[in-house]
Amino acid sequence: MDLNRRVKNRIEKYQPKGGLDQTAKIIFAITGINHLPVQEHCARVALLSEAIAKELKKDELAAFFGGLLHDVGKITQPHDFFDGHNISQEEYEEVKKHALAGFEILKESHLFVALCAGLHHGMYYKGYGLTIKDFPKDWHMGTVKKILELSAIVGICDFVDAFTHRTTKLKDGSDQKAPDLKGMLCAKYPDDIHIIDIALKKNKELGFV
Repeated sequence: MDLNRRVKNRIEKYQPKGGLDQTAKIIFAITGINHLPVQEHCARVALLSEAIAKELKKDELAAFFGGLLHDVGKITQPHDFFDGHNISQEEYEEVKKHALAGFEILKESHLFVALCAGLHHGMYYKGYGLTIKDFPKDWHMGTVKKILELSAIVGICDFVDAFTHRTTKLKDGSDQKAPDLKGMLCAKYPDDIHIIDIALKKNKELGFV
């Protein structure tokens, strides 16, 4: 089954409240028009995040939609940023703005996944995007913890998929710290080794390697 069909089946399966399913369908379709590599990346990250959440007995629905919409901000950027060429440092600085753009796009209608979009590059040392300071001040710490956990899962899946499928050189410097994917991930996410191990296993099981 192709990625598009797998994603659409999951959206129909979950039928989330608040119109998130319709938002996801529209954004997924728009992304596929001029940003096909981004669409395919988001599909794999969504399915991998869901698989990890299932193994950890976390919220599979939230993990799936967090993964599916994590890079929504990239639809605001030139499509040739993602065509496989080795982007310049100047282009990379522009690409980094996608996390905050994703938050802005989603925050009024789907704050939970908006925070995930804004946080997924901020869960490691010297990351970028939102921080815990950007959470609503009146939110229960249990909800904050859930979103931080989800964002770490999505961030790890994002890196795994980028390493596996993108032809561009990684620009965050992590490829200088270790010669292999697990080593890079452990350097970035030293407190989430258990998630890293599951992510690498599930990435193979899903056939994404």
